Amino acid sequence: MSLSSLLFLTRDALATQQMGINITGANIANVDTPGYTRQRAQIKSTGMIDVAAGSVQLGIAVNRIERIYDRYVEAQLIDQRQKSGYSNELLRGLQNIEVMLDNTSSGGLSDQMNKFWSAWENLSNNPAGLVERSDLLASAQNLTATINSYEKGLNTINADMNRNISDVVSRINDKAAEISQLNARIIDAAGDKGNNNALRDKRLESLKELADMVEINWIEDPYGALSVYLSNGDPLVQGTTTRALRIELDENIRSRIYSTGNPTETINSSVSKGTLGAYIELQNSIIPQYIDYINNCALTLAQGVNELHRSGFDMNQNTGRDFFTIGDMNNAARSIAVSGTIASNTSRIACSSTISGDGDNATKIAAIQYELLMNNRTSTLNGYLATVVGQIGRQTANARTDSDRQTAVMNQLNNQRESASGVSIDEEMINLIKFQMAYTAAGKLCVTVNEMLDTLMELLK
Repeated sequence: MSLSSLLFLTRDALATQQMGINITGANIANVDTPGYTRQRAQIKSTGMIDVAAGSVQLGIAVNRIERIYDRYVEAQLIDQRQKSGYSNELLRGLQNIEVMLDNTSSGGLSDQMNKFWSAWENLSNNPAGLVERSDLLASAQNLTATINSYEKGLNTINADMNRNISDVVSRINDKAAEISQLNARIIDAAGDKGNNNALRDKRLESLKELADMVEINWIEDPYGALSVYLSNGDPLVQGTTTRALRIELDENIRSRIYSTGNPTETINSSVSKGTLGAYIELQNSIIPQYIDYINNCALTLAQGVNELHRSGFDMNQNTGRDFFTIGDMNNAARSIAVSGTIASNTSRIACSSTISGDGDNATKIAAIQYELLMNNRTSTLNGYLATVVGQIGRQTANARTDSDRQTAVMNQLNNQRESASGVSIDEEMINLIKFQMAYTAAGKLCVTVNEMLDTLMELLK
């Protein structure tokens, strides 16, 4: 090998080791950058030359800058983020419902129901008592107000779901647009050796954030562009094109979500992961179920009391009046109220079974609390309420267990990801020393070759 070839070799070696130092510095600088993937210089030989003693390497160069990337772990992590996004948001929604239906404190529905029955029992002992009649009216109004507030609270949570869905769909569209824009930049930078690594990191982080919100599948084409599909196969991102989602409200004021790729068929039933999946399940299934429970309770209460109240006599010996009114049979919990006729004059409370003015009818109404009126006549009203509260408690506990489990799996996968792609300061310092020593050695070789050239030139004078 000639001295000039050696000089070129040292030039390549210096440049290559300098690149290694630069990459190591970038890794160290980004040790705390979310989503950063550790990089490494892939070094190749620039050629060989045959000499009498064998082959000699002509030089080295950086072939490309590669990301230390475990595709399998990243795929698992994206899938897990879909599950965690769903479980965490479902838990939050169930906790809100549980707080709304809290039946343990004074003023809860069961407590108000018990006070209502006690007021009837007190009135049965003193049918003509004005204080007892006023107490009954107050307890009945408190009971209906509590039922109204439960229904209103559940519908408020349901309305919040519309806002949450609107917000998450907007963020899904933004992330999809961001991924498509990054696709375009990655394709443009495909010819640059390693220069699209930062773009790929950013795109992967955007894909993970998208997975937090909605169930997706994805595939990367040979040109480096990422296509993202919803769980039903509708495209969300195709290369540099985005298929946005849109929302319409149905007759029940519930969100229906459509893809521009399939504008006539809602995607609601196919979304079962991510925060969007949790919001859809809460709005379409869980919240309406508990509203139905409260409606059934209100309707059964009103019908049971009214049936007996109509058969009784008030202090004016009148009969046939309802105690409760329900303006909308389909929304009994929202519209149940004490009859205005009774609210304006408690003497119209029919606590007597006969004209004589006994308290037998009040006794019968108080006994409704012991009748099996709910769940196909297997449960009392109070027992039914206890079952409802127990159900939301169990659902919340199960959701909390699932959320904790998904979080544990997520942490484990993040640790695996950090082990494969994260920056280790100790490892980078070792690499830095290695590149520094190689750079120093290449520099010394350059000086030596230069001295040899000087000696040769002196000999030729």
